Amino acid sequence: MKKLLVLVSLACLASAAVMAADEAAAAKVVFAAVSGKVEYQRPGSAWKPAKVGDSVEKGTIVSTGFKSSATLKLDETSLYLKPLTRLTLEDLIKTSGGTQTKLYLLAGRVKADVPPQAGKTTDFHIKSPTATASVRGTEFEFDGMNLMVSRGTVQYQTPTNQYRLVGAQEFSYIAPNGTVTPPTTVGPNSDLGDAAQVIVQSTVGAFTPPPAPPPAAAPAVKQTSTVSVTVQ
Repeated sequence: MKKLLVLVSLACLASAAVMAADEAAAAKVVFAAVSGKVEYQRPGSAWKPAKVGDSVEKGTIVSTGFKSSATLKLDETSLYLKPLTRLTLEDLIKTSGGTQTKLYLLAGRVKADVPPQAGKTTDFHIKSPTATASVRGTEFEFDGMNLMVSRGTVQYQTPTNQYRLVGAQEFSYIAPNGTVTPPTTVGPNSDLGDAAQVIVQSTVGAFTPPPAPPPAAAPAVKQTSTVSVTVQ
């Protein structure tokens, strides 16, 4: 009887493991549009030219050339890669409750459109060496230092936990002293191509950070930051 109970328990554990694997499966990103020279490199493989309909998975590096661009899709989320952009797909997980995407922006500029999905949660993270932006159900453009929001509200944060809220039709950037600048209102058709002009026209006041959560463990020598999007 004891042996039978043990066998039944092991069978249940194996079944649960299979269900968990099905529940949290590796997601894939699909090229929805390609213009000019766009390439991708899967882990351990050579570079390949990207074509509409190609799918890429975790660990893939995507690169756009001069005067080139690409659109990546993961469910309802769209990611637009501008010219001379290089991006690593660090983690792609899909469950019945939503998706989790982690990207690393090596160079260039991206525009993300992450609409809310009823009954699902979308966790969307973009790392860069400069700052952190946290948003819910929004559209924004980011190049690692400058942030422009088209829809929603973004919490733009430095590695030292100083932050400001940047709303729709607003622009903010990391100042030379490492703080987040006060948001500046921009026109509805503005993009990060206008960033230099907006910076010149804006007046940066003294930055007084709001109370921050307790600091995490000491960062490594090379700090990274995250653009994280959570849609509920």
